[in-house]
Amino acid sequence: MRTRPLMIAALLVAAAGLTACQAPAGSIDGCMPTLPAGAASNQVSVEQTEGAPTVDFEIPLVSEGDQATLIGGDADRVEDGDVVDANYVVYSGKTGMIITSSYPEPGSDAPAADALRLSAGGETALSQAVTCAAPGSTIVLTTTIESLFGPGAESPQMDIAAADTAVVVLDITGAYPGRAEGNARPGQQGMPAIALATDGRPGVTFPGGPAPEELTIMQSIEGTGETIAADDTVLLHYTGVIWEREEVLDSSWEKGAPVAWSMDDPGLIPGFVDAVVGQPVGSQIVVSIPQELGYSDPATRPASVQDGDHLLFVIDILDRLEPVAD
Repeated sequence: MRTRPLMIAALLVAAAGLTACQAPAGSIDGCMPTLPAGAASNQVSVEQTEGAPTVDFEIPLVSEGDQATLIGGDADRVEDGDVVDANYVVYSGKTGMIITSSYPEPGSDAPAADALRLSAGGETALSQAVTCAAPGSTIVLTTTIESLFGPGAESPQMDIAAADTAVVVLDITGAYPGRAEGNARPGQQGMPAIALATDGRPGVTFPGGPAPEELTIMQSIEGTGETIAADDTVLLHYTGVIWEREEVLDSSWEKGAPVAWSMDDPGLIPGFVDAVVGQPVGSQIVVSIPQELGYSDPATRPASVQDGDHLLFVIDILDRLEPVAD
């Protein structure tokens, strides 16, 4: 967990059966998309070029409900709950003009916007559109401006109203498990018990006694991936709780997507780093952190954390990410 605020982006297979069985109609490599393709999404043509893709469709384009057409991808298909990273371009279906994009404008020195990180199969049209995607896939989503940007979204200057069609082109650049995937481990006396919801979200039952005085790290799920090093960037889901009051301090699950943090970031509290470094990918770690390894400095301590409080984190180590080239 960081001691400084995070910058959050504004935008924000089926298992193999018997040989006599066939994949259901409409499935892709045995995976059934959440959103169907339709006349609107199928009308949009996409040509991959260096940088942003070239997109073409006749205007005005009107979509009857949310539609998604998935193109390509040659790896395992993501299922509901998995996580994808995607670059994007959003167009007005009325005018054909670009509304927003994660790609830099040609000839501009301005940095590109953050790519999207989405949990497949969620409540939004974006997250539903990426079910069955794979790295290298392109997805055309047709939806409404309101569905994409929220109630009341409009721009008179761009001739955009909330009910207008939005055309979204997503290029999938990465796909990751959405929860720890490994072997369950027994609990530990004096540490909380962890129960998992169907999507992997952890529930915590405290033992009724005081927190351990020392840093205490427990594997509730043992992963089988590569070991996390001190300078790795790691994709994580986490829930942080104040032990003494059993109050949730922070949670990536509540924010709707995991986070990517470098383990040598000085903004991370030491106890959190100690819990993650040395663990294999796919693990779920439960760690009790005394204040000297947490928010020891009152000047940077969140208001909800009191003097002497212990922190309890449940951390899913989803993947090790490759460094981004400068």
